Amino acid sequence: MFSGGLDSTAMLVKLLAETRDELRVHHIRMVNKEARAGAEQSAVERIVGWCREHYRPFRYSESGLDFAELEAIPIDYLSIAFVACQVAIDTPRCDRIAVAALARDTDIENRSARQRRVFDALYECYRARKLGEPEVQWIYPVYHSTKAELAAALPPPLVELTWSCRRPVREAERWRPCGACKACLARQGI
Repeated sequence: MFSGGLDSTAMLVKLLAETRDELRVHHIRMVNKEARAGAEQSAVERIVGWCREHYRPFRYSESGLDFAELEAIPIDYLSIAFVACQVAIDTPRCDRIAVAALARDTDIENRSARQRRVFDALYECYRARKLGEPEVQWIYPVYHSTKAELAAALPPPLVELTWSCRRPVREAERWRPCGACKACLARQGI
């Protein structure tokens, strides 16, 4: 699953450079009142283009979830579990889902367990119809890395293409990070 952020970009590059696995890279355009979907989409398109130019081929797809009319911001990791299930079923021989979670992420152990339970419940419905692979593993290729280590492992031009801000500010035809959200604060010093 690919967001266009530093973590998922580092994960993508690691998988492209260190494995020969056939990759399907999937981005979810999640529209909500944070209004980050446009900034993320722009970053995703630039990063996918850059990686296609500098690494081996991979399949890319995207889908969208629109929560713009809701006051509450949906829990991203649960939405990701739902879409990951759909992508796994849609991808022949898919037996792994790669997620760019980091050990230092807030409450990551519990979040990952809940995410996996949602995925497993959905996937079980498809398996009852004999769809999908018998087992799908979740892998975390950059789990033990820090943000600084991820940034250092990437080519500088690629780091510049990544987007992490949760509440971007629109200025004319461009986006700028808010500088105050949790994601912006996590990127300080990189």
